[in-house]
Amino acid sequence: MGVFEKALISGEGILQYIPQRYPMVMVDSYYGREGDASYTGYTPAEDSLFCEGGFFQETGIIEHIAQSAAVCAGVEFIEKGEEIPVGFIGAVSKFEVVKLPSVGKTLQTTTREVQKFMDVSLVSSVVEIEGEVIATGELKIFLQKRSDNNQ
Repeated sequence: MGVFEKALISGEGILQYIPQRYPMVMVDSYYGREGDASYTGYTPAEDSLFCEGGFFQETGIIEHIAQSAAVCAGVEFIEKGEEIPVGFIGAVSKFEVVKLPSVGKTLQTTTREVQKFMDVSLVSSVVEIEGEVIATGELKIFLQKRSDNNQ
């Protein structure tokens, strides 16, 4: 299982890194970073907003990928002693779902920042369940640094 053995941040602790609140929270674990990769997880429950017919839907996977990127970026900003900016999805590309995950199965997500220019990042994510890739995709994310005018 490797990096996904023990979460460094989980449950309510995730909330300090993302602006979403329940029931919109789609990340429940942060496992850390190795090199250029960061690792997160999420176990969808039957009552999740994005579950239908016992499966976590594509829209939920996209939101999970976006929140995974937010948690990973948030951890880095906190480590640097900086305030966490608000991020917005600018584009979703190369998104492919191989298989919808069943409710109760834990998504294990690897996120890499592929490119960064000023306040725009391109991240690539691979979502797996028990070592099987179920989805991949890229997100272009715009960061809005907080100031006294937009807090």
